[in-house]
Amino acid sequence: MDNPFMNSVEYIKRSVSRLINEYNDEIEMEIIQYPDHYKVVVTICQERPPYKDIIGIGTDRRSARRAARNALKGLYLEAYSEGKNH
Repeated sequence: MDNPFMNSVEYIKRSVSRLINEYNDEIEMEIIQYPDHYKVVVTICQERPPYKDIIGIGTDRRSARRAARNALKGLYLEAYSEGKNH
């Protein structure tokens, strides 16, 4: 019997990478390629003060790079905009 709550979308490719940015925060980036678009999810999750748990999501129909740029732009605005501690 099919479960109506399980919406399965097949992806073509998925990769995860980690990097340290210029603020010494660890960023995890997940790139998912679907048949008709790319989706990138970037997160900052600090385990020590100052605690940050911030997510940025970006999509693009043709380019993983543009999707990543959109995701990072949102993440950086949330994490490092004026008045935020970094």
